Amino acid sequence: MALSILTLSAASFAGDSKADSDKLFLEGLHLFEAKDFTGARQKFADAYGKYPSPNSLLNLARSEQLSSRCVDAIAHYRAYIALPDNPRISAGDRGSARIKLSECLGKIGRIQVDAPVRAHVTIDGFAVSWRPGETLDVAPGEHKVEISVDGSTKTRTTTPAEGSLASVQWEDPPPPPEVKPPEVKPPEVKPPDPPPEVKPPDPPPQIVTPPPPDKVWKQESHWPTAKVVSAVGLGVIAVGSFIAGPSFLAASLSSARDADALANKLGASGCNGTPKPTDCITLDGKRSDQSTFGALSAVFFIFGALSAAGTIAVIAAWPNVHPLVTATGDGFLIRF
Repeated sequence: MALSILTLSAASFAGDSKADSDKLFLEGLHLFEAKDFTGARQKFADAYGKYPSPNSLLNLARSEQLSSRCVDAIAHYRAYIALPDNPRISAGDRGSARIKLSECLGKIGRIQVDAPVRAHVTIDGFAVSWRPGETLDVAPGEHKVEISVDGSTKTRTTTPAEGSLASVQWEDPPPPPEVKPPEVKPPEVKPPDPPPEVKPPDPPPQIVTPPPPDKVWKQESHWPTAKVVSAVGLGVIAVGSFIAGPSFLAASLSSARDADALANKLGASGCNGTPKPTDCITLDGKRSDQSTFGALSAVFFIFGALSAAGTIAVIAAWPNVHPLVTATGDGFLIRF
């Protein structure tokens, strides 16, 4: 189950030095950059055990998330978000932790246990801290839940999916109701149908040649060419804008994630030196890209909405032409 934050914090009182913690933290960063998230997770956990640094806690949670240990990551993200204001915790870092926490919450399952308050609960053989009404975070998939009350133990199996809640109960489910076999009745014998009534044949129809129709003028309605061109043009612009807007929004979010990763790597004072490190220049570029792409996304969304509104206005407000049409022996005569 999830690593205990209290256990990690308690280890900081063992007298280990901050220098050892910093060394382990740097080793964790190298493993993280090499995408060895499992190894990085262990280094950040050891660093936090030596010295409870907020940066070690945040990087530990991120490494757990990327190594498919979202249940552990949720506990550490929550612990980081709950830390009091600290010069080493920026508003951006706290906001990024909330975003990553939401991502993890969508990838886990939850189990709700309905049992007496004095019950003891284990999941997959591990004891858990449980109170009535609370849900327990677990990885998606099958889990064995054991509920013990007054020396009696019952085992339940449940399989919560990602983002879903499964429920297990101490009380045994009621037995299925007894199903009685349906009563078989003998088939009913229907009386024979009466013979069909024979009708005399109808007389042959008389062919009547109708008189030639009078010339009738009919009024039709058509879009003028300018209306068609305007509606199609504005519609194409609206569709293009609604395609470009999300693309720039995705680019802005990608730049924001890259910038958050660099900022987390550099720390609060990573860009204070002279000359400025290359990562700091890259960080400034990512922040600039985030702002530029975000502005372009907003412009395209607004332009797309205006174009769509213009298309609707052209269709609704531009008057149609109404020619009068009649069929003649030589074709169609059109009179406006």
